[in-house]
Amino acid sequence: MKITDVQLFPYRVTRRYATQIAREGGGARDVVEDSPFLFIRATTDDGHVGWGEISDIEPDEVPGTADWQQRVAAALVGRDPIEIARLHADWAQLFPEPADQAGASLNRLTRAGLDMVCYDLASHATNTPVCGLLGGRWRDRIRISWVAFIRDDLGLLREEIAGKCGEGFTAFKLKVGVDIDLDEQRLAVMRETAGPRASIKIDPNGGWNRDQAVANIARLARFDIAGVETPVGGRDAAEIASVRREVDVPLIEHVVTPDDALDYIRHDSLDYFNIATTGCGGIHPARQIAQMAETAGVGLLLGSTVEMGPGTLAQIQLAASIRGLTLPSDLVGPGLYADDVLAQPLTYIDGHLAVPGTIGFGPDITL
Repeated sequence: MKITDVQLFPYRVTRRYATQIAREGGGARDVVEDSPFLFIRATTDDGHVGWGEISDIEPDEVPGTADWQQRVAAALVGRDPIEIARLHADWAQLFPEPADQAGASLNRLTRAGLDMVCYDLASHATNTPVCGLLGGRWRDRIRISWVAFIRDDLGLLREEIAGKCGEGFTAFKLKVGVDIDLDEQRLAVMRETAGPRASIKIDPNGGWNRDQAVANIARLARFDIAGVETPVGGRDAAEIASVRREVDVPLIEHVVTPDDALDYIRHDSLDYFNIATTGCGGIHPARQIAQMAETAGVGLLLGSTVEMGPGTLAQIQLAASIRGLTLPSDLVGPGLYADDVLAQPLTYIDGHLAVPGTIGFGPDITL
């Protein structure tokens, strides 16, 4: 099986409400009202069609479609999608790892989309769900933590969380990190509204320095926090470990490469790894990191670059294959966007996403 044709489709989707998070190092990032995507469609010489999603691209990184299609085609045309390890080695040269950025760089998001295309095609060629290609499924549904972004209006937050509780969500993540006084008020509202048994993580997105992290985590710990994600900017393993030694709340960080994972394990920095197809550059590298965490006894959850339906399906298949998925995952894209490219969008049932037994990711993509 060889890939013979590649096409790229731009897509922009509106968020149901404007969102904002903290900026690494302090302050707030720009408000986000919509998100640009690129979708890859690849065809093989035996007639299989595979889809990949380049998710939620930063506004200043959106490439020209024709130029990026050439680069994506160079990475795929003439290649056998089954040879995923060899392909990743080549993609690392074509779309190199940014030295100073974790998560959603365009190159890493593109590698995730390429990886997704290949798993989609492999799934169709073997008539096997993607989680079966990863060793089989450990679960039939994924528990989701609804993500609440930074907004000043406590009434809107109360309304949002009450609505999600009514839909069956029992796990939440609150974006914090800009104003600790407001963070405390918002966390109080979330805990009061969600109830004492709800799982609540907070995420300052690296908006605190080390001393602020220690002080602020101690201040907010009374709300029974399940974890603090990206407590300091820079993602330095030694610095995060020093915070962990001084607080009684579990720490979480995005882990994007096996080298990162090894560094955090050596420093005993984290209670949980946050991994994602998008942040790691695909299912294949994310699954490698998951295995490292399981071997080291570190917990796991799936983070998100706020994928649309196809990208979320890739995340679900990855999650189904991971035995030690120990915290609720943040796969909220299908609930955050006003539209989707799936003819039958994903739905949340009692705060979970089901693991479908279907083949591939995009049987009903409408582009």
